[in-house]
Amino acid sequence: MKQNNIRITSLLLALLTVGAAFVSCGDSSNDSNQADTSLTSQSKSTDTAVTDAIKDNLPELDYGGDTIKLYNFGFEPAVRRDASGGENSGDVVDDAVHARNLAVEERLGVSLSFTAGSDSWETYPNEVSKMIKAADCPYDLIFMESSQCFRLMLDGNFRELSALPYIDLEQPWWYKAFMDGSAISTDKRYLLTGAFSITTLEFASATIFNKKIYNNLFEDYNELYTLVDEHKWTYDKMIEYCVDAYQDINGNGVADDADQYGLFNRGQQTVNYVSMSTGLTYLKRDSNNLPQLDIYNDNSVRWVEKLYRILNEDNISYKDENINGVEHFASGCALFFLGQLTEYVDPIVRNMEDPYGVLPMPILDEGMEYRSAAGTVNGESAVIPVTTPEERLDPCAAVLESLSIEAYRTVLPAWYEVALKSKYSDTARDSEMIDVIYNTIDTSFIMIADKLLGSGSFFWNMLGDGKRTPGEFASYYETQSKNLQKKWDKMISDFQALE
Repeated sequence: MKQNNIRITSLLLALLTVGAAFVSCGDSSNDSNQADTSLTSQSKSTDTAVTDAIKDNLPELDYGGDTIKLYNFGFEPAVRRDASGGENSGDVVDDAVHARNLAVEERLGVSLSFTAGSDSWETYPNEVSKMIKAADCPYDLIFMESSQCFRLMLDGNFRELSALPYIDLEQPWWYKAFMDGSAISTDKRYLLTGAFSITTLEFASATIFNKKIYNNLFEDYNELYTLVDEHKWTYDKMIEYCVDAYQDINGNGVADDADQYGLFNRGQQTVNYVSMSTGLTYLKRDSNNLPQLDIYNDNSVRWVEKLYRILNEDNISYKDENINGVEHFASGCALFFLGQLTEYVDPIVRNMEDPYGVLPMPILDEGMEYRSAAGTVNGESAVIPVTTPEERLDPCAAVLESLSIEAYRTVLPAWYEVALKSKYSDTARDSEMIDVIYNTIDTSFIMIADKLLGSGSFFWNMLGDGKRTPGEFASYYETQSKNLQKKWDKMISDFQALE
């Protein structure tokens, strides 16, 4: 479903000209001396223009130097992109995040104090839960990966946020469709995500492709962009390309890691990302707008058939979870790499010898909307612990709104410029594909519930070991559905019991 509320408007595109000025002084590939003219210093001359261009409804507020304590995931991309950034780091986005924080502090009369927790995906949520359960959490706000927020929400760890002042979810700096899609019910909100969470954008699903390989096989890679424009970039089409792309490079008659493939496949990671970005939702909403499981249906049966073929037939893909996927793709081993935008801007890819481009993930059928759903499990949301006193909610809400406003004004344009700054020949078309991906940042509910239920890994659990065929889908679902439904019903019940 296309998300009109976070669509890149002509206004934001115009702001990219502001971001372009920042890139020249912040790109990490430039001489280190360039850092002295980073975004932090340059922003002073552009603040007024940017503020005038994007209006908001946040009133004049002054909290008299109040310190807002934020606990954030210690994973490096989360620290750099969502939390503290880095002053004069030489990276334009780090500088933009740092400048965002300074702008929020100045606007609201607050001091933002970020503390990084564990950098482990599993340890960090346990740290958060332990602090809150012990009533020993000194932090006003917490940033955490969205599906972990969802899991901990059901234990009563977080405050309900729908009545917070200042938060205007209709504004383009909030990922409202993402939040609506990931909510058990929109009557209650316990987690918020928006432009302050650059990780949600960076980890959005994307297809990276090798332009040289495409042109060698099919003549003109611009055909791929046209397919996207016409909503004909489907898995059937991708499979056609992949079948033709396989070449036995070393001539040994065996499909191995020395050959050229249509697709490099990282196993569970690839299967989960593509399954959540087919255009299917795998659920229905009842008359009370509560989610109901709808994993087994005609469309998902067709998806299982295509996924099985991608994984097992005609040398379409090469699977190796132990190989660094970015490095392997950059070596020129595959036409397509189904991953995330963070890999598209990875220095390894940016420095690869062959020209490369970006597309959204394919869709199941022509005419469907693209879904960029990987950010569901990697991007961050914000929560307010139940231990945060009532009187702290007002400044916390103002900080969240202001962080998203300032990120939308300056960090997003800076990120776009970095993402699009590379050596391919048709940057305008790749830029348009980035817009498509951004406009369709979405969540698959069964994936956001994966940490709680294991539901998002359903397709991998069925096909990952290569022992089942599509014809066994019905029987496999029957063996799994009773237990999954039991956990699903408890999830709904626990949510309804939250105060």
